[in-house]
Amino acid sequence: MHIGPPRTFFVRDWERGGRSADTAPMTVKGIRAALTQARKDGKVDAAEVDQIVLKARSGWGLDASERAELVKMADTFGDPAKQRLLQHLSAMGQKNAWVNVEAGGLASVKGRYANYTVGVPGLSAKLGLFDNCFSMKGTAKADGLVKVAIEGQSLSVPVKKGETAAQVLEKVRAQLPAQVTGVLLKGDVQPYDGASFKGQAAVASDQAAHLMLYKPEALNLKPGEVPLKVVVTGYGAFMGITDNPSANMAQKLSEAGVKGGIVEYRRLDVTTAAVDAFVAEMRSAPPDVILSMGVSHWKAQVEERPENHLGAANDGDDKPMAEREVRRGGAQELTTDLPVAVIDAALKPFGDARVVGTSQSDQAYEPDRSAYLCNYLGYNLATEFAATAKTTAGFMHITPETPVDQMQAVLTAVTARQLEERRAQQPAPRS
Repeated sequence: MHIGPPRTFFVRDWERGGRSADTAPMTVKGIRAALTQARKDGKVDAAEVDQIVLKARSGWGLDASERAELVKMADTFGDPAKQRLLQHLSAMGQKNAWVNVEAGGLASVKGRYANYTVGVPGLSAKLGLFDNCFSMKGTAKADGLVKVAIEGQSLSVPVKKGETAAQVLEKVRAQLPAQVTGVLLKGDVQPYDGASFKGQAAVASDQAAHLMLYKPEALNLKPGEVPLKVVVTGYGAFMGITDNPSANMAQKLSEAGVKGGIVEYRRLDVTTAAVDAFVAEMRSAPPDVILSMGVSHWKAQVEERPENHLGAANDGDDKPMAEREVRRGGAQELTTDLPVAVIDAALKPFGDARVVGTSQSDQAYEPDRSAYLCNYLGYNLATEFAATAKTTAGFMHITPETPVDQMQAVLTAVTARQLEERRAQQPAPRS
């Protein structure tokens, strides 16, 4: 992110040796021009959003005026393009967590990753759109030079014929800016996989590897620690609600970020299929924290006792759902995996202004019993993650009036507690 006087952005063209003379500046004016050009077909789609944001990233981020211009224009996008933009802004807005990387010439964008050429035959690279992942694949077929910029610092990495992706990324890691740390892992990221700090360390023979980057001091991490992975979700449209406050809250929390972790924003469709797919993804690659939210016009609170009941109603696609158990043969009621006492303590400083409740703060507390998709997600999260200390997950309701700072206090407290739990379970890292 840029702080300071206005600047002009240019796309780096490493393959042609530095800055390209024919690239247009990416300022507010440049964003307007790019969006006007993208609307030749009458709309802006997700692929065009990716191109615009990647161009802005090549100038080391979006400043406040550029971000505001994109948000203003996003209301004219189709919903998939708007959500794609919000994911970009959520990732780039986390000043403590985001590491900006520029590399090579953009070839294509697929899923969560942008594919780049790096000017050395036999080698190609990928950059994470929503995480700090710099991946490389192949073996150098000739001597060459890989140029990359990380946090605005230009790095030049000499490559010898026969060197593998892992060897080249190890050279990149050796030149990282002082505030940036890298974890080198074997294997190639897939187009739709979220990158992780978990996995086997890469070795010199690996022809596919990825370098996960983070800024430990900015995240308040101890030497040797890696960030927590935090996933925050809200819901999309349903029953006439087209701009769901829970999705807006999730996006704001993600963009604000949290000490100790890297936050990812998700908006879920209000369907059992969308919830099932999300839970399956989380089960296959468990994050450290999952905070899911839905909107209520009653009150904001932790949903502490999800029940094994899905009521007969229409979902967000206006398709009927039959009444049934959430999990066949499961317990009638479960207890949330979220640390209720920790959340309650984090909210006490708000005093009389506090509006987010728990059973510990509200003598009249009653769990939501609407048996809709909120409960469906809460019950599934409790089923999947209650038995493991490595992930804490649960569901909360908010209202359209719930203050962001109170939910930010919740997310901060839950993440801090999970970091403490991890530290207690693991030996102290070596410096």
